[in-house]
Amino acid sequence: MVSIREAVLVSGTLKGMNHQVPCMVRAVKVSLLNLDILKWVRADIAHAPSELPDGAYSVSFEGRTMKVKKIAGNWEAGEV
Repeated sequence: MVSIREAVLVSGTLKGMNHQVPCMVRAVKVSLLNLDILKWVRADIAHAPSELPDGAYSVSFEGRTMKVKKIAGNWEAGEV
């Protein structure tokens, strides 16, 4: 079975801590060509407003939503 793995930068929306703001997500997707299946295997916040407070957020991109946390100014990703 042939698969293609590619890193992409996509627009997303962060929600949480009384904020809803646009962001950029660095994601890795794997496409299984014979089955016409697309799966996201990793996603990280690539760019978001720096003034967002630490805490729990959700990020939505490309029809997917995952939980993320901002801790000491750094983003930690959850499951896609």
